[in-house]
Amino acid sequence: MDFVDKLSIALSDSLDYLIDKNRQKAQLNRIEAVIKNETEILNRAYIALGKHYYKMLEGKAEEADVSVICDTIKNSKLRLKKAKARYEYIFKYGVPTPGLRDDISVAYIDDDYYPEEKKTAKKPEPEEEQDITIAVNN
Repeated sequence: MDFVDKLSIALSDSLDYLIDKNRQKAQLNRIEAVIKNETEILNRAYIALGKHYYKMLEGKAEEADVSVICDTIKNSKLRLKKAKARYEYIFKYGVPTPGLRDDISVAYIDDDYYPEEKKTAKKPEPEEEQDITIAVNN
């Protein structure tokens, strides 16, 4: 009976390990999609900004408000930075437990990766933060 108990424990541990690795890979795939999307948004915004600047240099366009493009670039850079930090965190430490998720990820992103920006930038309020993962059906 001792052998059967050890075998069942070993199988249970193996299944738990596989489930955790599968969950980690799914999270990493979602974050990779976010990184790809934000990179495409940045590229399109930079192209639009460059086209506008070129038209201004040619004299075909008057100076216009490009703050929308600049805001898009700024927001996309911030989301990309968070996504990359989250990716690295999950890659190193795995998917955090649901109760600790927000505390760990915010502390990891702010303190370990960007301490110089923490001093100059305002930290967003918790209700303003956006989730960077993509929802999928299981």
